[in-house]
Amino acid sequence: MQLVVNEIAIPESIRFNYEQLEAELTEKVRTYEMMVYTDDQIKEAKADKANLNKLKKALNDERIRREKEYMQPFNEFKAKINEIIAIIDRPIAVIDRQVKEYEEKKKNEKKDQIFEYLHSIDLPYGISSEMLFSEKWLNATVSMKSVCEIIDESAKGIRADIETLEQLDDYQSFAISYYRETLDLRATLNEVRRQKDFKAQQEKIEAERLENERKKAQTESVPEPVEKEEKVEPIQPNKPVAVWLKFEAELTIAQASELKEFFVRRGIKFRAI
Repeated sequence: MQLVVNEIAIPESIRFNYEQLEAELTEKVRTYEMMVYTDDQIKEAKADKANLNKLKKALNDERIRREKEYMQPFNEFKAKINEIIAIIDRPIAVIDRQVKEYEEKKKNEKKDQIFEYLHSIDLPYGISSEMLFSEKWLNATVSMKSVCEIIDESAKGIRADIETLEQLDDYQSFAISYYRETLDLRATLNEVRRQKDFKAQQEKIEAERLENERKKAQTESVPEPVEKEEKVEPIQPNKPVAVWLKFEAELTIAQASELKEFFVRRGIKFRAI
């Protein structure tokens, strides 16, 4: 089957007084563009506008008439061609459906083979080998041999990543758990680093809190000097006269306690100021 079309003569160009119309209209338009109508000439302006619109309509109507005449044989040809194409499309659709069914069947068979091989791969820490699967492996251009090589290389990389994560000591369990969900070593290490930074920040905050509490407890436990009632004793001859002296000293709690004991032991009176 093939299309056979009888050659036809291409219609000649449609001739009309183009040059005459162009020259006359160009001159006329130049006049109209320079013209300024007075109030008394509005009626004349409307008539000029009507004449121009009438000429424009006549030109356009003739163009449409000629276009229909020229296009009628082509439109009939186009309609018949479309009918033939519609007839051809019916078996194409049937064939296409069968081809797609066949290709889908082959893809499913290949997918089963791929998953069978994936399930034969033993990965550490219960990592699912199915996570390695890629839809592009189902393309006919990708051989099963290539798929197996890719899987083997990926499994090798996973084992190497796990060995790296096993060196993280306190964060080993967390890192491996995170890696199992992503199979992304860089993302896992970044997350471990973030967890470490967060823990260090929390420990710093807690240490500062405990230090503040310790200082507060020390301040509250400093004993206040007990003020005793002053007794006036008569001055005895040759006896040293005791006088009150005011002073401040920077002492630790232990030093303040020792100073208090010394005052008591030596009978030195003291009071808060």
